[in-house]
Amino acid sequence: MKTHYLIKDLALKTGLSSDTIRFYEKRKLLQPSFRAANNYRYYDENSIKRLVFIKRCRALDISLSEIQTLIELEQNPNQSCEKVNVMIEDHIQQVTDKIDELIKFQSQLIQLRASCPNSQSIHHCEILKQLEAENY
Repeated sequence: MKTHYLIKDLALKTGLSSDTIRFYEKRKLLQPSFRAANNYRYYDENSIKRLVFIKRCRALDISLSEIQTLIELEQNPNQSCEKVNVMIEDHIQQVTDKIDELIKFQSQLIQLRASCPNSQSIHHCEILKQLEAENY
């Protein structure tokens, strides 16, 4: 016998809020199995799998439009997975770029901290003076 779930059940099983699940439904990333006479939407096990998939994608900063593309690709299992690989490679590059940027930020913060090694009064704080300088 198939088990059917209400949105609140999906929320408990996936850790997503009911509002988030409704949002995904509005974005056509999720469809209810059926609507009952009371107009409640019911979902099946595949809906849980879909929501876990979406949640994992979002945790990897994959956009909703990219998730839609992945879902569409998944519905045609005989095609090449090249598009999926390209998408993930693009995300790897984005993460690499962010890491490079964070390393630069870290270096700048280390330099700032080194400019004021002693506990001085705010009036003599070299960190604040450098942050205020136009050529920093």
